[in-house]
Amino acid sequence: MEASLKGEIERALAPLLGRAVWGAGRDRASLWLQLGERLDRRVEPDTARDVGEYSLHVSCAWRLVGPEGIHVASGDMFTPADPDGDLEGFDWDTPGASWCDVRLAQFIDATADSPRAVSGVSADELGSVRLFLGDDFVLDVFPDSSHADHVESEFWRLLHPADGSPHVVVGSYGLDRIHEA
Repeated sequence: MEASLKGEIERALAPLLGRAVWGAGRDRASLWLQLGERLDRRVEPDTARDVGEYSLHVSCAWRLVGPEGIHVASGDMFTPADPDGDLEGFDWDTPGASWCDVRLAQFIDATADSPRAVSGVSADELGSVRLFLGDDFVLDVFPDSSHADHVESEFWRLLHPADGSPHVVVGSYGLDRIHEA
């Protein structure tokens, strides 16, 4: 019997249950979350940084919803952090320049001493994901492009740097497990 995409995704995300979200940010237009234990990871011979036991990278539309509505969402990357900033001319790609950066930092800083943990996961057949977090927060990840034979779109990926296991990657092609070099 062929496994459903929904079931495959929920099984792939099950190890996140109970894991704390202690880091969040973005790399260009992609969201990243650090979850679980903190690991010291070498990025260059003389440079190390903390990474999560798990890391979720989101390349499609997303939103973080809290008790008072949308706390931060992917569209906030294109809003200046400075209320007096030039909407048309600001460099959204500069770290800290966007409203998204400000709101993600507030989300993490609010619970720095006791980070919110993943209490539930759900998915659908299109690759959408919901991560239920403490304090009534929910991360919604929703694919925003259709399948095209001539191009593949990656929606999100789950990394497990602790053991080097394959990345779980979900895109317009479904779910794949990819070994990174």
